[in-house]
Amino acid sequence: MKSQKRIFIKKKKHLKPVMPSVDKGHFPDFIRKEIFTQPELINALIERYVRAEKINFDYLKIKIDKIKRIYLVGDGENYGCVLAGAYNFEVLVDIPSSASLISEFRFSNPVLDKSTLVIMVSRSKDDEYCTETIKRVNESGAKIIEIFNFEPENNTAVNLNFIEKGAVSTAGYTMRYTVLSMLALYFGEKNQVITELYVKIATKMLQSLHGKIKYVLENEYLIRHMAEKISTDKLITTGTNIDFACALYTSHLFTFALNRNICASPVGELRFLKSDTDTIIGFASNENFYNVLIKSVKDALKIVPKNTTVNDSFFIDYDDTIPLFNPILSAVVSQLMAYNIAKENNIILDNQNN
Repeated sequence: MKSQKRIFIKKKKHLKPVMPSVDKGHFPDFIRKEIFTQPELINALIERYVRAEKINFDYLKIKIDKIKRIYLVGDGENYGCVLAGAYNFEVLVDIPSSASLISEFRFSNPVLDKSTLVIMVSRSKDDEYCTETIKRVNESGAKIIEIFNFEPENNTAVNLNFIEKGAVSTAGYTMRYTVLSMLALYFGEKNQVITELYVKIATKMLQSLHGKIKYVLENEYLIRHMAEKISTDKLITTGTNIDFACALYTSHLFTFALNRNICASPVGELRFLKSDTDTIIGFASNENFYNVLIKSVKDALKIVPKNTTVNDSFFIDYDDTIPLFNPILSAVVSQLMAYNIAKENNIILDNQNN
């Protein structure tokens, strides 16, 4: 009697994201809801990719030891996100990394081959520049990781499972930056640049980050007080290294909050300020950057009016976090400041069609 062979075909399960609530709840608008629900949103994100106290992105199937260069590309406020990400990847993964706007990357001539990794960060892939860039990367044989707000998770995408209802990115930005931070830690360990112990400590800090975000949110009144005193006529934001990425993001927030363009400048370029600047908002996430910032601002004061606002500060205790996560806390401060300034100017930041 001939033996019969049975062939079993196992259907591959695709993770279908669950549509998050778009109800404002008890909040007056969507922007405020997005700002104040960030601790819970980031916690949910961390729980999805941290298993047994280890960050796990194995499903992406990226062999980081085969990668020679990394391009991080983003649009709008996400340029600040990928700029900070590029700093982190070079330090933690030890692979040359650069940041670019998606629109500029599309028309540039990057080295794209099997040893290239492109990380794309945007709210949605339903954009001409995103679509064309993804097509170009795939045709070149380069690897790609897509970080979007609401796309089905697959072997190239990280799904944030989040829909932004505001005209300006708040929770979406911090979640995208959190993903980049986790990817840097994950690949850094895989590439044997950082130790398993370092990643374990960093992961514990990441898991406790919601408490620090809550601290910032609970002290909104201090930030509101600062916002009320800020002259918004001729304002710029500034920072150095990873803090310049925060300054870029803040300039984007303030552009919407004030309904006009606000510029960001690296700290080292403050000496070229025009004499009509009246407010400088600076970011410094460590003592060294703070000293550089203060010196540069004092030098800038020689060419700007004496009434320039430089004496107000909001300090966050960074002692039990690593520099990698500082931009998340700085972003929340910026969001609250921009939100309160928008309210002062009767500008509506919600956009139902977003």
